[in-house]
Amino acid sequence: MAAEEKIKKFCPKCKKTMSIKDFYMSNNKEKYPDGYLNQCKKCLTSQVDNWDASTFTWILQEADVPYITEEWNSLLKSYGKDRSKVTGMTIIGRYLGKMKLKQYRDFRWKDSEFLQDLNDKKTKEQMIRQGFDAAEIAQTISDTHQLSEAPAMPELQVTVPQSYSNPLAAGSSYDTFQQDDDDLFDDDLTDEEKRMLRLKWGKYTPEEWVRLEQLYQKMTDDYAIEGAGHEDTLLLVCKTSLKANQLLDMGDIDGATKATKMYNDLMKSGHFTADQNKKKEDEVLNSISELTVMCEKEGFIPRFYIDKPNDRVDAVIQDLKDYTYSVMTEELNLGNLIESAVRQMSIEEAKEEDEDIDDEELTMEDIQNITDQDHEQFFDMVEEEAGSDEDIITKFLEEEGGE
Repeated sequence: MAAEEKIKKFCPKCKKTMSIKDFYMSNNKEKYPDGYLNQCKKCLTSQVDNWDASTFTWILQEADVPYITEEWNSLLKSYGKDRSKVTGMTIIGRYLGKMKLKQYRDFRWKDSEFLQDLNDKKTKEQMIRQGFDAAEIAQTISDTHQLSEAPAMPELQVTVPQSYSNPLAAGSSYDTFQQDDDDLFDDDLTDEEKRMLRLKWGKYTPEEWVRLEQLYQKMTDDYAIEGAGHEDTLLLVCKTSLKANQLLDMGDIDGATKATKMYNDLMKSGHFTADQNKKKEDEVLNSISELTVMCEKEGFIPRFYIDKPNDRVDAVIQDLKDYTYSVMTEELNLGNLIESAVRQMSIEEAKEEDEDIDDEELTMEDIQNITDQDHEQFFDMVEEEAGSDEDIITKFLEEEGGE
């Protein structure tokens, strides 16, 4: 995407040089060597009626992609429900993207009839399996070759807001109007209203005044405006929003991008964020008195997490805590059990020592066979052990004295 933004292309219709991503791609490399159509998306689709195939199939032919009525209708059903929000680029951009999928990317404009016949064959086989008769099948296939009917274009309903700074009187006839009809606003506004609106907003058309006033009133309803500086920032926010929308409608993407960035910066500097929205349901505290009321109604808020464990590690830790607690509180004879176990261990050790001694007792025959040499070796051993003990004690005392 970054590489595409660096590549520029000139549109001969609007006389503008813009990023290559503002042009549709084409598979016809002979006619379009760079792989993109010559006109930008805005100019190319300016006369497109998404419900009239004659206004857009020539674009598909230039892009060298097949035209499949079922796929176009599928996009119309998803994105064409509100005709007032559908532009010339709404469907065709998504359709060209769909033709890049694996199932269609190898087909071209010349394959349109083949793909249509293939879809008809699949539909017919499926309906035959489900028991439909020939007339129903023929009617269904005929219907698939037709574009979906366009929904009615609704009138834009606008109610001009009222506020202390709004000069539009309660009885003014602004309930219903058509877009881009400046004369209607100009005729209905009195000279006094025009003067007040101009003082507040500056030099704008009557329609722009109404749009600015609408947004201003909505913002004041949603946010708490505090002080002249905050109100001045709100005025700039409304003007920037209007300008961004106008640039976008004109097809000036770069200008709209800059205006949108300015709009976002103003929204942040004015603290017009979700956290500041005074209608936000979860915002309940605006003062110490409200905090006091909440504490009295809801009670004391626990400081620590007291819910049950949510994973296995916490469950194991909790089990160990519960076991330790039960052992210390429920096993009242724990001390006696420990002492009894220690005594039993001492008895077992004494028995093992007695058994060792019994195994080493000498018989009378062994005593009679003791020689003088055996006595000498025994006494020598006793003297060596005594000397060794003395050396150990002396070394220990020296170390203790050194410390």
